[in-house]
Amino acid sequence: MSLMIEAEPNVRLIEDMGSYKRITGEFWTARQRQMHSIHYAVSYRASFKPELPNYFIRRYCSDPVKDLVLDPFGGRGTTILEANILGYSGFSNDVNPLSERIAYPKCRPVTISEINKILSRINLDVDADISDYDRFAPFYHPQTYRELVALKQYLRKNRTDADRFIEMIALSRLHGHSGGFFSVYSFPQISVPSAAQARINEQRNQRPDYRPVKPRILKKAKRVLADFAPEELAQLRKVAEQNVFTCHDSRCMKSIADESIRLIVTSPPFLNKADYIQDNWIEYWFLNIETEPLRKLIVQTDDLEEWSEFMIDSLREMLRVLKSGGTAVIEVGEVRYRGKMVNLDEIIAELGCSVGFNIVEVLINYQQFTKLANCFNVDNMKKGTNTNRLVVLSKP
Repeated sequence: MSLMIEAEPNVRLIEDMGSYKRITGEFWTARQRQMHSIHYAVSYRASFKPELPNYFIRRYCSDPVKDLVLDPFGGRGTTILEANILGYSGFSNDVNPLSERIAYPKCRPVTISEINKILSRINLDVDADISDYDRFAPFYHPQTYRELVALKQYLRKNRTDADRFIEMIALSRLHGHSGGFFSVYSFPQISVPSAAQARINEQRNQRPDYRPVKPRILKKAKRVLADFAPEELAQLRKVAEQNVFTCHDSRCMKSIADESIRLIVTSPPFLNKADYIQDNWIEYWFLNIETEPLRKLIVQTDDLEEWSEFMIDSLREMLRVLKSGGTAVIEVGEVRYRGKMVNLDEIIAELGCSVGFNIVEVLINYQQFTKLANCFNVDNMKKGTNTNRLVVLSKP
């Protein structure tokens, strides 16, 4: 049974699902980049907006000392960062080490003065091994590539918070669609293969021009830090001192104690909607992350049964770490599977019940696609994921 709601303009539809209600509406703004500037440091495919964890942290957390927040699929660190901004600390876990390299520096920002000091002393005009340049030639001018290799060499040996913040900012500039990126025109959210970039260059009649690395890092850092007053930056760093970043399989988060977490806000991978290896190959190169071991660790499957088995084990682990009365919010979407549209919230709700959770509700935050989605030829309500479908579970 469905009931249209007129009294609350942000609620469009309430559906009775038997043991719980599924509510469709606009629970946070559909407008882009409305939250703190630090959130937008790095584009990351298949990530959710910071408004999402903000909504649930404000709703379910009340004691910054006792209420720890966890994201088992940490991604670019949106949940842990928003928790820190609101005064809460916790855990950010992801089996992919790329996550920690993005999330940690976002939660531990440094001043522009510190960034300037580091950049001024890094010598990027040094001998560097560019024997692998052919693989990167469709993206970078030879001198830009040489500077990136030199920066990589520096960052392998220097790991202060300022160094790590510069690394994260550089990561965000590796490829994109404007002059602010190190690469010629490319996709901002995914590392396309070299051959695909060569085709883009031919279609656009473009060739990589020299783009100095340091000024682009500094310009981006200023934008990322724009919303900070000095005391706010220091306060965020203080809260983030209590954060723990782990690199466990979500099915066995062994560093997290039983019944220690108040709130989980997370989004698991959706049935192979993103290739986390191929889509980030330039990022892995820059960070010196070996990709072959990751292929055995990251779950990417087209099989709904295999995905469900993975999720039931992950949900069982979430139940273990949650306090009694704690809440887990699982953000999923709808996917086309064997010719039919499957709402993954219905599957998560069923799996959650099977491991011992209670279903509080399912919230569907309706969204229109942005211009970034249009880059991937995704039309609203036709392809891909069109809604945030949030299964809210509680531990008895």
